[in-house]
Amino acid sequence: MFGVRLSTATRDEVRQALRQEGLVAQREDTAFAEDIYDAPNLMPGLLQLKFSYARDSQRLAKVDYIFTTFSDNAHVGELMQRIERRYGRPAKVTGREESGPYHAVWRLQDQMEVFVGREWPSKTTYLKFFNVAVMGPLAADLEQGATQQRLGGAQNPHALPIWVKR
Repeated sequence: MFGVRLSTATRDEVRQALRQEGLVAQREDTAFAEDIYDAPNLMPGLLQLKFSYARDSQRLAKVDYIFTTFSDNAHVGELMQRIERRYGRPAKVTGREESGPYHAVWRLQDQMEVFVGREWPSKTTYLKFFNVAVMGPLAADLEQGATQQRLGGAQNPHALPIWVKR
């Protein structure tokens, strides 16, 4: 990403690469665990990038892509295609791409995990990169559980939307 190998990247390396890309920092401060950048022109619907770092080593721990909330379900499919072109098929998929909550996880050889998800009914799309060497194994799976808890517990991926007659 931006010419930096995420699995071994440090805060200084990421900052230098993002400056070369021309991204504008909203917050670059080592007093915080994450740096935040405006990124509206990198991909459709993207607002910000958040880079989180380990406190002691300043190694990259996680990258969050912050998207606008879309009114249709197609955004997660478009994002899935983009990630699949780069990394192949995901290791794990839960839910349906067409509607409802949906999560996909890629486990990469360099100890990185990629998480793509959409929650329901908000339709917010998530794209996150996790450095397993820094955050621990199954970081993307833990993110899926945390996201579901924020939305009020586990959701039934087979439930019909409320407007569909049973």
